[in-house]
Amino acid sequence: MSTEQTHAPTAAAQAAEAPPPSGRRRWNPANWVLVLILLGLFLLCLAAIPQFRSWGLIAGMLNSQSIILLLALVATVVLRSGGFDLSIAQTMVASAAVTIVLSKAGLPLFASMLVALLLGLAVGALNAFLVVRVGVDSFVTTLGSYSALAGFCYFVTGSSIISGAPAELVGVVRAPILGIPAAAWFAWGLAVVLWYVYEKTPLGRYLLFIGGNPAAARLAGIRVERIRVGAYLASGVLAALVGQVFLGWFGSVDPGVGAQFMLQPLAAAFLGTTAMVLGRFNAFGTLIAVYLLIVGITGLQVLGAPTWVTNVFYGVALMVAVTAAKIADRRRRRAS
Repeated sequence: MSTEQTHAPTAAAQAAEAPPPSGRRRWNPANWVLVLILLGLFLLCLAAIPQFRSWGLIAGMLNSQSIILLLALVATVVLRSGGFDLSIAQTMVASAAVTIVLSKAGLPLFASMLVALLLGLAVGALNAFLVVRVGVDSFVTTLGSYSALAGFCYFVTGSSIISGAPAELVGVVRAPILGIPAAAWFAWGLAVVLWYVYEKTPLGRYLLFIGGNPAAARLAGIRVERIRVGAYLASGVLAALVGQVFLGWFGSVDPGVGAQFMLQPLAAAFLGTTAMVLGRFNAFGTLIAVYLLIVGITGLQVLGAPTWVTNVFYGVALMVAVTAAKIADRRRRRAS
């Protein structure tokens, strides 16, 4: 059985629960459980850990998760359509590497960024061709893209860390807005845009329908292949855009850093299916999941937990999230 057929939540019930034509959805208290857990965990940390009462620590948590949140939101685009795109983290690093190398070679920043975005488009096109046209499993295809891009990053950078990102890009990404760097605002803005697309437009419902039951979507007259191709193209371009934020935030590119950004976005995206809109990949649920994870990890680190706890925490969170999403999907099937 293929990955597209087994990952949660991609059952036919997902499509059957599309909102009515009025766009109204009945209020479900279960949608807010993850929000309450986040609030409860944060209040617990406030009471038990004095450092959490510092705005500096809170701002640091918000700032540190900007890239993770951006990638997690990008991941939901293909996940919502029933596939995987594991290459987004390495696409981000590759686009950042292309931008900094070309700009240091004398190419204007705009032109360097344009080449980086074309790289993201090419990665999305390759993934779309192999998955949608050829029929290769999306997990295998995008994992292969991830590995190929990892090698490409080492080639472009000469296997060394390159520093000295363009000052204009650094200035834009780090510019404070109400005391919070623009990178965080970019992530929140993308969350709002994706929320609107997912919940308020036909395209969002088509993605959901395709992810739940592609065969039924075809019978309904939806251009399944075209929309799935578009999802991979959008994922590639958005990941390349995140690469520009990544470069502006860190000011340098380490060709081997992609692995550090692979697991967290997926964990947040799957955990987000247990919030706001149960069983569906959604923008605000993903946002809540990202901050729930960072509050938990920060609390452990402040209490003196070793650094390896972060990977364990994310890995366990991913398993719990996928399991919870699968259980919620089964309950919806039984209820229907």
